[in-house]
Parts: sequence; structure tokens; C-alpha cells
Amino acid sequence: MQHPQAYAWALVLMVAMVLCSLAVLVFALGMRRYPGMLTWAAGGGVLSTGIFLMLAQGSWPWVASILGANLCLVGGGALVSAGLRQFLGMRVPWRAFAVLLVSLACLASWFTWGRFSVPARVLVFSLHMLPVYVDMVRVAWRAFRTGSPWPALLIAGSNVVSAVFAVARGVAAMSGGLDAVPSVFIWEFAAYGAFVVGPPAMVVHTVGFLLLAGYRSTRELRPGRAA
Repeated sequence: MQHPQAYAWALVLMVAMVLCSLAVLVFALGMRRYPGMLTWAAGGGVLSTGIFLMLAQGSWPWVASILGANLCLVGGGALVSAGLRQFLGMRVPWRAFAVLLVSLACLASWFTWGRFSVPARVLVFSLHMLPVYVDMVRVAWRAFRTGSPWPALLIAGSNVVSAVFAVARGVAAMSGGLDAVPSVFIWEFAAYGAFVVGPPAMVVHTVGFLLLAGYRSTRELRPGRAA
């Protein structure tokens, strides 16, 4: 990772993902294990692994620190989306997620060992992460429109922000933002802002998810309702 501040924010993001995954796991195991909660927690763990592998670039083999990191990040996001879908009683498009991962593996490998290009690889990752964010936004918004309480909007909003910065990072990378001089703030922010907004976006998403679970638990424990 080229930028020292991005490295620091990536560490913060990794810790935030671990803590958020543990929070969901504790809720699932200690209170009520609704469908999808363990899938969501597993996705957070895979995302944390992806950040860890990304931070190891330069000291670990590329197959782990580049290809493995990319696959863990997109795959972890897909698991989080799958967990959200399962929690809300929606079908999970496992085949679509599998196609997304295969496509990412092929293109990331090509721009690593075939025709080496860091900007192209960053763009490829951004374009493969975007459908995951869009899916979570669509699922959360649909849930809100069909009766889910307001925390669904926290999930939708946090993923809208993440999607915008993912696209900005890809565009900035192809436009030279990864190599921009420090004085060009807009390029640096576009290229590395995803790491800055990542931790609060992940926390907001997790809070929304846990509040949805809390609302469901409270509703089920009301008098006259089956627990």
C-alpha cells in the first residue's frame, strides 16, 4: 500500500470489521440466532482477513497479498450481503456471487502476472465490489419499503457511501490518483478516501443490522407473541 495514512486507516478498518463481526456473533449466540446472522459474521471475518492480506503486500507472495486479498474482500462482502438477505427472508444469488469471484480472480491475475498494472487492478476490484454494495442497498431499501423499521436505512446509506468511494478510488487510480503528489488533495482523497470512510460505514451498517435484530427480538417477546 503506497500511502502511509491509507495504511493506518486500513488497520483501523480491519479492527472495526473484527469488532463488528464479534458484536453480531455475540448477539447471534447469546441472544437470538436469526437466519443469516452467522453468515453475516463470517463475512465480516473474511473481510478482515482480506484487509490483513492487503496490508501484507510487499512481504507476502502476491498470490496471497493481492489475489487472496481481493477475493477475501469481495467474497466477504458477498457473505455479508447473503447474511442480510437470509435475515430478511430473501433468496441469496449464490451463482451470481460465484461468477463475480471467478471474474475477479481471472482479471486480477491477468493484471498481476499477465500485464502488470496496479491502476487497472484497483479499477477491477472497485468494479467487482460495486455490485455487492448495490445489492445491499437494494435489499435494505426494499426491506424498508415493505415494512422493516428505520435501521434498514442505516444499512442502505452506509453502503451508498461505500459504493461512491469505491467507484471514486477506481476512477482516481486510472487517472493517476495513486501516484498523485501530496498537494493534489482531491486526487489523494478520491484514491484513498475509501479507507477513511470504511470504518464509520462498517459501524453504521452493523448498528443498523443489530437494531433490526433487536426490533425483531422485541416484537417476538411482546405478550401474546410466540418467542
